[in-house]
Amino acid sequence: MIGNLGAREGKKMIPHEEVGIGQFLTILKIRKKSFIIAAASVLVVAILVAGLLPSIYESSSTILIEEQQIPQDFVRSTVTGFADQRIQSLTQQILSRVKLWEIINQFNLYPDLREKLAREEITEKMRDDIKLETISAEIADKKGGRRPTQTTSVTIAFSIAYRGKNPDMVQKVAGTLASLYLEQNLKTREAQAQSTTQFLEAELKQLQERLKGLGEQITAFKGQHEGLLPEQQEFNRQQAARLEMDIKQLDAAIRSAEDRSIYIEGQLATVKPDTPLIGATGERVMAPADRLRVLEVSMADLQSKFSDDHPEVKKAQREIAELRKMVGQTGGSAAIRRQKLTQLKADLAEKQGKYSDQHPEVKQLKNEIARLEQAPKTAAPLRSAAEPENPAYISLTTQIKGAENDIVSLRTQQAGLRDKLRTYRQRLEDAPKVEQEYLALARDYQNASAKHQEVMNKILEARISEGMEEGQKGEKFTLIDPASFPEKP
Repeated sequence: MIGNLGAREGKKMIPHEEVGIGQFLTILKIRKKSFIIAAASVLVVAILVAGLLPSIYESSSTILIEEQQIPQDFVRSTVTGFADQRIQSLTQQILSRVKLWEIINQFNLYPDLREKLAREEITEKMRDDIKLETISAEIADKKGGRRPTQTTSVTIAFSIAYRGKNPDMVQKVAGTLASLYLEQNLKTREAQAQSTTQFLEAELKQLQERLKGLGEQITAFKGQHEGLLPEQQEFNRQQAARLEMDIKQLDAAIRSAEDRSIYIEGQLATVKPDTPLIGATGERVMAPADRLRVLEVSMADLQSKFSDDHPEVKKAQREIAELRKMVGQTGGSAAIRRQKLTQLKADLAEKQGKYSDQHPEVKQLKNEIARLEQAPKTAAPLRSAAEPENPAYISLTTQIKGAENDIVSLRTQQAGLRDKLRTYRQRLEDAPKVEQEYLALARDYQNASAKHQEVMNKILEARISEGMEEGQKGEKFTLIDPASFPEKP
């Protein structure tokens, strides 16, 4: 009867808005038996599951990521990267098979599984029992010109949890894991700071070697191209200009000396070389050569008038003979004697190369040389017939020789200056090519020097950062919630 009623009521169309608590109670009364059976089944299953499954306890530690204590404007850390990346890196190190197996042995974990499973499977089981969760916060982001109202999510902390059957062991393992994160983070940051410093110091050493090598190259280049360097070109131009001016001045001096020589030669053409000398009696005193020429002319006249035995003819013949001896001695004999002396000395040098000083031929040559060298001392030097007597003529001749000597000297000086000028002009011509090579070396040296200074500054910053990490003044992990004893599973 109730069932049928219910069936009928179930078929009755009831508007949605008219269904209330009364209708639900009516349905519950109709289906009470079914509800009781379902509830009893669920309760029995729950009791069986609770009785058969072991109790699992969980303990966790919370670690705060503290920012660098010293403002980054003063000290910039060499340990960079996002917190999530560092946590992930630390997790890979701490949850490695070797590290987990050490913890398993330390606390004698999973004793019931050691005989059933391999080491890799046990460590994988422990890795599954460890849970890491990051804790983030929204902070204002002012970078890139963004408005302060905009926020970004930043990891500020993380928790590390471990679950197991033994609550006391779970707490210890969770605490150990937290300690490993703290210790490993400190070691990693210090090692990274030290590694950065060591890398920069090695880089600095290489740069120092490069600077030394470039410095030696520049020094050698300067030595090989003395006078061709860029800083010497202004001096080269000044020297070339000065030499050109000096050469022009010498040209003017040479022209002046040549004009003077031409003028003197013009005067010399109007002056006779010989001027008669007048003796105390008022008669002209002739030189032996002149007297000889006069007597020879007179001799021809005398011979046309008298015989050879005539006293006048004999007197003239005797005087001519004496004058011929005198003229031959002063005129040609001196030159002949000098020529003979030169030849004898050459012969003596040749003989001495073959024989000793005691050889007869060597002695004979020495005696002849000594006799010829003494000959000018015994004979009174007489004026050559070709020598001029006029003082004005002699003076003009001397002036001409002086002008000629001046011209030779000036031309010699000018030739030397022209050689120097060619040298400086060649330097100026070769300078552009040398300048390119020199500037390339100088540019390499400047770049290396700038890099050297940059690395030195980085080393200083790295050492300060290293000291900051060793003093734990940089970013660090702080345990703010140690692992607690789990009272309930």
